Amino acid sequence: MVPAQNGAGRTCAPTICLVGNPNVGKSTLFNRLTGAHQAVVNAPGTTVEVMSGYSKELDAQLLDLPGTYSLLAQSPDEQVVVETLQQTAGSVTDPRASCGIDLVICVLDATGLTRSLYLLGQVAMSGLPVIAALTLADIAAEEDELVDIGRLQGCLGIPVVAVDPRSSKGVAGFDDAVKRALVEKPFVRGIEPNILDADNPGEQTAELFDWVDKIEKELSSTATSTGDQPRVAKFSRSDKIDQILLNPFAGIPVFFALMWLLFMVSGTWVAPVQDFFESLFASTDPGGFSLANGVTALLGSMHLQDTWVHGLLVGGICTGLGVVASFLPLMFTIFLLISLLEDSGYMARAAFLGDRLMRKLGLDGRVIMPLIMGFGCNIPSIAAARAIPNVKQRLVTILVTPYTSCAARLTVYLLIARVFFPETAGTVVFALYVVSIAMVILGALVLKPFFTKDQASAPLMLVLPAYHTPKVWLTLKTTWQRSWAFVLGAGKIIVSMTVVVWLMGAIPVASGYSFADPDLPMENSVYGATARSLEPVFAPAGFGQWHMTGALMTGFVAKETVISSLIVSYNLDPAQAGDAEENGTDLGDLPELIKGSFHKSAPGNESIAALAFLVYVLTYTPCLATVVQQIRQIGARYALAGMAVQMAVAWVLAVGIFQIGRLIV
Repeated sequence: MVPAQNGAGRTCAPTICLVGNPNVGKSTLFNRLTGAHQAVVNAPGTTVEVMSGYSKELDAQLLDLPGTYSLLAQSPDEQVVVETLQQTAGSVTDPRASCGIDLVICVLDATGLTRSLYLLGQVAMSGLPVIAALTLADIAAEEDELVDIGRLQGCLGIPVVAVDPRSSKGVAGFDDAVKRALVEKPFVRGIEPNILDADNPGEQTAELFDWVDKIEKELSSTATSTGDQPRVAKFSRSDKIDQILLNPFAGIPVFFALMWLLFMVSGTWVAPVQDFFESLFASTDPGGFSLANGVTALLGSMHLQDTWVHGLLVGGICTGLGVVASFLPLMFTIFLLISLLEDSGYMARAAFLGDRLMRKLGLDGRVIMPLIMGFGCNIPSIAAARAIPNVKQRLVTILVTPYTSCAARLTVYLLIARVFFPETAGTVVFALYVVSIAMVILGALVLKPFFTKDQASAPLMLVLPAYHTPKVWLTLKTTWQRSWAFVLGAGKIIVSMTVVVWLMGAIPVASGYSFADPDLPMENSVYGATARSLEPVFAPAGFGQWHMTGALMTGFVAKETVISSLIVSYNLDPAQAGDAEENGTDLGDLPELIKGSFHKSAPGNESIAALAFLVYVLTYTPCLATVVQQIRQIGARYALAGMAVQMAVAWVLAVGIFQIGRLIV
């Protein structure tokens, strides 16, 4: 085969595009073919992600395009698929910047062959050479829907290979078929190359349906001629399970039980593992094993301990790495659970169950699981929202997700509630979660006229895939790739911002102190000066005192740092703060110090100011990592605009609570 050249005359490897319906194993096949040689690219001018990878076995570049049921584009995702296959100017496969497309792998679902054939026919209209990968054949066989592969191949005129990417069964034979197809260039029989007209699809659609119907009749006639009798319709295994899981009386309790499990895992059970990972990098406990202690020992041998170098490396970089490391087990666990729900086929059922409720907000049932996950952590919640096919609903979901109260904010709630409302702390925290739900609903309703006003009337077109058992090794591998991609992407920013916060605390603004002076009080640093400059901004909300504004400032980087920044700002030793950072009841000297701060900013109205502070923590930007994830999913313009609105709404709510509250009480 002669190597292809792009418009600039550059020789490059063959390019293969993977196309298929959602939930047919297309991305799993892509992962099998490319291994770890993958990258995420955004289609030019969009936030639609396309996976790009290189296959050593095939010596080819592969593009995993978004899942679609049709090439008559109704969404940006589908439009990207169309433009990529048509190799239009500015697309991923623009011949001027790439070598175009050498082959299309169309993934056919053996359990839903009709809709897969319809998409294959549209792909054939592009005039590109095609090979078909038949997935889920084992599931179809279990449900007495066995596909005659030889006959199907004869009808289509292209190679059809059964492959199970979850277990690698058939992958080797599929590789050989792809290599031959790159040389032989097979084309689908019975379809003339044509350009799909989205504005006038009638004639082309009728032609495709006739073609699909003809193929199905040929397959059916083969079965009859070999002695098979027409089968009586019967419930498949998936149908029998759905009688329970889609029943509102049984299915909804099962759904909430699974959501409770997700919430408990992300909000409670994984917390000790997070603490352990963070301690590996940031712990300064004497005798403990950590990167920070290792750096301290190394610098001590160089007589650099307690210098600014030590402070930067331990207080800045090691602390930042600890925050990033603490996210890794959380992201891995959440992505693992999501993958299990997706691979088993349950995710589509959850969308079905939540559809009626979410339509009142201009959304559909596919958004409910990402939103619920947000109460554990906003970051994987936003990552999960990328699976929502409707771009407008995906945008709204990602914009309102920060109002779901993540587990990191719970520590702050408990501290302030125990200080000011010791007898009713549980009720106060519960009320904050009610406010969180109300903010999500209100946010979706406010955005509805701008983005989703026509969504409620649109029917939910959802294919329920057959249930099957996820492949453990493949699921773990995919989960690790997702988690590591997040750590690499968000970690750089988190560490950078942690270093910035350290620098702010190390630079003096008063005479008599040097850079990173260990005796430098926090209030005499750039950090303290910046926090004091924010006092007038938050004075109307009742917490215009630099200890509290500084905590909010570091909380923008990560809510996990709010309590530790308070401890540092009061110049306390960790022992003087008890177990406040671990949600414990021993708060040490913190209660009196925090009460003193609120007394300075709101004398006589400390409790009302505390409520305003809690609502502000609930409603302002959760953390920098959330903003980074939003930018990755919806672009900087919407993400930054959403952040600005959240900050403004949080301020207005806090001011309103304090100003009205002090008039009533």
